[in-house]
Amino acid sequence: MAVLNQFQQYSQGENTVTNNVLLMLSNLYEINPKYYEEYIRGLTEDADRYEVIPSFLQQVNNRGNGIIDGHIQVRASKIIIETKLHGLEWIDKLLKYSDSFDENEFKLLFHLSSKKYSQQQIAEINDRLKENKLIGNINFHSLTYQDLVDQLKELANNYQFEHYLQRLNEHFESYCLGMALMPKSNHVLRAMACGQSFDLNVKYKFYFDLASRGYSDFNYLGIYKWKSVRYIGKVENMIVANWDETNGLEILEQKFELTNDQRERLINAIKESDENGWGVESEHRFFLLKDFEETDFGKTTPGGIFRVRYFNLEDYIGKVPKKMKEIAEMLKSKSWK
Repeated sequence: MAVLNQFQQYSQGENTVTNNVLLMLSNLYEINPKYYEEYIRGLTEDADRYEVIPSFLQQVNNRGNGIIDGHIQVRASKIIIETKLHGLEWIDKLLKYSDSFDENEFKLLFHLSSKKYSQQQIAEINDRLKENKLIGNINFHSLTYQDLVDQLKELANNYQFEHYLQRLNEHFESYCLGMALMPKSNHVLRAMACGQSFDLNVKYKFYFDLASRGYSDFNYLGIYKWKSVRYIGKVENMIVANWDETNGLEILEQKFELTNDQRERLINAIKESDENGWGVESEHRFFLLKDFEETDFGKTTPGGIFRVRYFNLEDYIGKVPKKMKEIAEMLKSKSWK
């Protein structure tokens, strides 16, 4: 018996897909406008300009002409979405949709598909959007269904107590997978943001995350810090394990049989992580990496990433070499937004 899903899964026309994307967004807003606002900001990596929640202020300066006692404001904004299943819209046609924007609103133009425009095409689109000075600044974003799923998953991870948000996350990912809207590739890079754990991640060639957090399939894991993917490696094993000095290492899940070398490396990594206050001795998943190489795959736009970002390496370097050192070298000359 099929599990009930709030998204209609028996038609794959663009209108149906658009309807389900809008349904996801409207349901997210209904659950909590704050979550919706965080979601859009996460997709666009915009820290503060997109707002849907009213601001309530008092004693506001009236532009030099007295003081306003009470001031409630919701900033005007508009999002226009052009949906394709797997291809790209003609740029001339895409640019026509900017005519629907009004001058005094925050403007977001999304192109949604399983494929992204190239960096050169994005630059062309942004340059041509700037030519219409009467409308003002338009923020363009080439998004994939994978981007939507990843950002919703990140939001659900941040609010694990919110039952309806968890269900929305599960249903929407299931829908996108079932409709083959997310790219199928053997060269998916999962870039993970590292803070103070960066040196440990590099030293032991591993990454740790809460076991409760889900993830989409990937082949390479990148260590991200200072606005760039600094190291990249192939996923050698994925393990969910607990550790204590009395009982040793307790394996709860493993993708492959743990080797003696992997076991020793994981134990040492957990011990040193705990010494540094990370508390990873229980309820964590560990990604062990091999063919670990230094690179510099940089982000060119302001702001960091929201914990995780997925890349299809074929979109950036074409045919992906077998040797990780070659991949790492090729990525040094590439960038992303």
